[in-house]
Amino acid sequence: MNVLKDKNILTNGKGHMRTKKEIKEEQLKESKQLILEIKRVCEQLGLSQKELAKKIYCEQNDDDNEKGIKDFSSAFAKQIQRSTTQPERLKEYLSVISRLPEFKKSDLVRNKYIPLGHLSDLMQNEMLKISKELDEKFRNKEIEEDWEE
Repeated sequence: MNVLKDKNILTNGKGHMRTKKEIKEEQLKESKQLILEIKRVCEQLGLSQKELAKKIYCEQNDDDNEKGIKDFSSAFAKQIQRSTTQPERLKEYLSVISRLPEFKKSDLVRNKYIPLGHLSDLMQNEMLKISKELDEKFRNKEIEEDWEE
């Protein structure tokens, strides 16, 4: 991102200007969505957060050091409670989760947008908004159904 004369306005290299506050708000919103996705996948795989943390730790590290697992589990639990956790970290967790044997055996699918360059930036942004709205509606529907059971 390039900083313009006003230090509070940034550009993403494509000419779109946003304030630092707008960027921060987007990151918080994205983090909240990613946290919900991690929790949803955890629940659908039938794993506790502690079990999931252990699996992530073991995938990311070539050991099963009990102290390392305990420390990571504690940090992981805190990170998926805070919307201030960086989206990149949460995306990495989801990436690791999608490589777990339990995930591969399940009927779960991880949505991932891959821009192919066929749409203008404006159209891509609008499609992304629609996709996020649909994801939110489906999540809300799942929550309603869970409460009804």
